[in-house]
Amino acid sequence: MSSESIATISEYMHCFREQPYPELFSGQCIFALDNIEKRYGDTHASQVIFELPVYDAGEIVTAPGCADFSLAIETPDDVAREYWLEMDYRDYARKDGGDIPASVFYHGGSLKPESDDETGATFYSTILLRLLDEETAGALTPGLREAVKALKGRSSAMFQVGAMLARGENKSLRVETDKLRRTKLIEYLKELNWAGDTEWLDAFLRTWVPSSGRFILGFDLSKEGISERIGIEISGRSKKYEATDILLDTLVKEGFLSIEKRDALCRFIRTAPQLDPLIQNDISHCKFVILDNRIIQVKVYLRQSGLFLSDEAPALKHPWHMNLELSDKCPLHCPQCYVSLNKSREMPLDTALYWLRDAANYGISTVSLSGGETLAYPHLDKVIGECKRLGLAANIAISGIYLDRERLKRLKASGVNEIYISLNGSTKEVNSFSRNGYEYAVSALKLLKESDFPDICVNWVMHHSNTQDFPDMIKLCEAYAVKKLIILGFKPDSSGQLKDYPTADDMRYVSDIVKGYTGEMYIDAEPCFSQLRALIHQGHLWNINTGLLRGCGAGRDSVSVTCEGRLTPCRHLDKEEEWTSIKDYWEKSEYLDILREINDNPKGRCSSCRFNKNCLPCVATLYKMHGRTAFESPECAL
Repeated sequence: MSSESIATISEYMHCFREQPYPELFSGQCIFALDNIEKRYGDTHASQVIFELPVYDAGEIVTAPGCADFSLAIETPDDVAREYWLEMDYRDYARKDGGDIPASVFYHGGSLKPESDDETGATFYSTILLRLLDEETAGALTPGLREAVKALKGRSSAMFQVGAMLARGENKSLRVETDKLRRTKLIEYLKELNWAGDTEWLDAFLRTWVPSSGRFILGFDLSKEGISERIGIEISGRSKKYEATDILLDTLVKEGFLSIEKRDALCRFIRTAPQLDPLIQNDISHCKFVILDNRIIQVKVYLRQSGLFLSDEAPALKHPWHMNLELSDKCPLHCPQCYVSLNKSREMPLDTALYWLRDAANYGISTVSLSGGETLAYPHLDKVIGECKRLGLAANIAISGIYLDRERLKRLKASGVNEIYISLNGSTKEVNSFSRNGYEYAVSALKLLKESDFPDICVNWVMHHSNTQDFPDMIKLCEAYAVKKLIILGFKPDSSGQLKDYPTADDMRYVSDIVKGYTGEMYIDAEPCFSQLRALIHQGHLWNINTGLLRGCGAGRDSVSVTCEGRLTPCRHLDKEEEWTSIKDYWEKSEYLDILREINDNPKGRCSSCRFNKNCLPCVATLYKMHGRTAFESPECAL
């Protein structure tokens, strides 16, 4: 994962502050987090964690509602592909600012009990010296090797090795195993001669087996051996809301968590994720600090990360994408166009600028500018320029008509991001089944290539009549240095007809070609052509086309604005509503709630389809043809 694709600490903090949890965090803690942002604001982190104490026996003094803070930074280093910085609240809350003392933890995956290969050996000779002085590192290496060796038959590797440097503990290591079953954890502690009572610990862990099943063990390693004080980390059996709820309910039942805090934690994990950058909440784990056969502290680790996207969230926190329908004017009159071209509408410039500014204020990052023919819109350069000023990525879809060198020069100067050429065939004959203007599209591709435009893209709408032409379409795109070839789902035309819909064999044919493609061009189906995406992303063991982005994004990840300035869930779903802000529409529209509720309730043939967990077909198609809003696709041949 590149640093550009993950969030910065400032972005995590902004997301965190949008929805405070006063039952969990004090105002003092939230205010003090500004110091971390000042120090690490531009740092990219794959995840951050708020380490919140929820139970304290009085031996560890922690201010109520105040959390320690950790951030994870990925590296290309094979020895330790990730390291964590952990800052105690007492340190980052200091008002004098400046640097913040941090404890450091390295990923321990190269420390494997089965072998002591070169990578593992390098960990001992380099990573330990980043944590400890040479003498201490040398003295602790034999003990660490024994701890790794003792994992044999119990776990595949260590999870983390670090030092609590922020607390001045520079003569010991903090070691955490990977997940262990209860019996294996007890055996492991006995082999390491732990001074605690393993029978008491075994009885304690039995309570948590229904919630977790596996445990991470943490301990301090010094020249004298492992500490009597240990940490046991427990996470839910999955990242499903229900699994985390069970874990939290057990904490309540055992007296470690109040109902008020439980309810707030349940709300935290259900906070809608955001995209671009991806930030999603979950509970990483809870940790029991154990000493003298009793629990002296319990912490819950609230995580924000871009590591996965929940398949339970009904929508994003705010849309990442907006479409502006600038005009419905087009001279080509393609035979299967979905736009009614007899209204001669254009979006007023003031309307376009208003919605662009509203979108930027609400966190939208990408804007698609569409028509009719987008280049026919008289204010296009001003609209693209405003997108650039606001930090919005502006993409345009065009047929190629009206594009010449001077027009392209103006587009580039205004700051256009990606240019999508609409082309449905590698030859005029194939293209003419559904589109006119083949010569304009090919001329535009030639011009873009000659001009070294970096982001040339092609939209290819799949029909039954052009399926066999797909291999030649790929060759044509490669010849013109196309960066992306996007396969669009076939939508009903302006009269609500859906002629020439792809067959199941058509979709399998194209899917096999995409899976087998080894060239440099990016090829995929758009999300709303979810049936094809389900085929393309079907592997031997699982299908990665899952979760919130597995299909139709209308009202889930995107919105659209009509020529008259009304909001709709997407360009193709004609449910116009009068709102003055995207935020109010996104959070209050009753129709968007209906769209989001169909996510897990397939109807008709979709209910028995083996792909219904990996597909959410275009809602607009069903609505235009049958007047229903549902998870259903009567025309789908799969």
